[in-house]
Amino acid sequence: MVPSPVKPNSAQGTSETESLGPGPMGAAPLPGLGPSDSPEAAAENVEVELAGPAGAEPPQPPEGGWGWLVMLAAMWCNGSVFGIQNACGVLFVSMLNTFGSKDDDHMVFKTAWVSSLCMGMIFFCCPIVSVVTDTFGCRKTAVVGAAVGFTGLLSSSFVSSIEPLYLTYGIIFACGCAFAYQPSLVILGHYFKKRLGLVNGIVTAGSSIFTILLPFLLRVLINNVGLFYTLRVLCIFMFVLFLAGFAYRPLASSVREKESGIKGGNRFSFFSRRKFSPPKKFFNFAMFKVTAYTVWAVGVPLALFGYFVPYVHLISTSAAVCLLR
Repeated sequence: MVPSPVKPNSAQGTSETESLGPGPMGAAPLPGLGPSDSPEAAAENVEVELAGPAGAEPPQPPEGGWGWLVMLAAMWCNGSVFGIQNACGVLFVSMLNTFGSKDDDHMVFKTAWVSSLCMGMIFFCCPIVSVVTDTFGCRKTAVVGAAVGFTGLLSSSFVSSIEPLYLTYGIIFACGCAFAYQPSLVILGHYFKKRLGLVNGIVTAGSSIFTILLPFLLRVLINNVGLFYTLRVLCIFMFVLFLAGFAYRPLASSVREKESGIKGGNRFSFFSRRKFSPPKKFFNFAMFKVTAYTVWAVGVPLALFGYFVPYVHLISTSAAVCLLR
């Protein structure tokens, strides 16, 4: 038998490529070639895309321990942010009496814009806050947000007219609340999995408790010390929120990360390369392949269009009903 001559590498590679034919029966299809139109397949593909690099060890939620303190911090965050926002009717009446008259329709409109702008900015900033949270972590985002909210609320207590409140209360304070609020939702999933439903319920109850109690506190404060000192008292809530943000301790995702953190490898984590990740890391539209998520993402904003209407108009409507009687 005469051995066949050896082909050059380039020719050999070409021949091997050309010789590839249909695989044997039952062989796995090549990635990207097989259609997957079912919702289950789309959900699995999204999970693979969001899971991260292969071989990465996901952090295991401790299901307690330090997580209970994180839960209390998140509960205080929800209570402080939405307790103040939901009590906007009391603040609205006080602002109207301080800067104008309730008989001036133009002044009523200008005063209502303060609370409306504040509520709108909190949710308008949420997509931006999500990107910042993924980049810098929950702790840094929450602490900086609480500090900004504290600054905006404190500066609101030194204004002499209604217009500066659009900036100090409606934008600065609201943006600070948004940056403090969003990490409180994200961090719970880091510490809990089996008990996540229970923990979410307790944290959400914080906003209910504060919403019930804060109007009574605000009424007493406004009647005794006035609007400006009331805002300064509310700064105490934001300062506690600033301290609570330090409880959002990040979990090490692997043994290697723990070791690097001990040895100082995580020393310059603020300037980590995640800061310069490509945009598709932040805007991953693959999630919208899941029909259930798309319906939920569209339905929630539509529901919120009318959610806050009673908080804004309840007091004025009640006053009008009393006058008619």
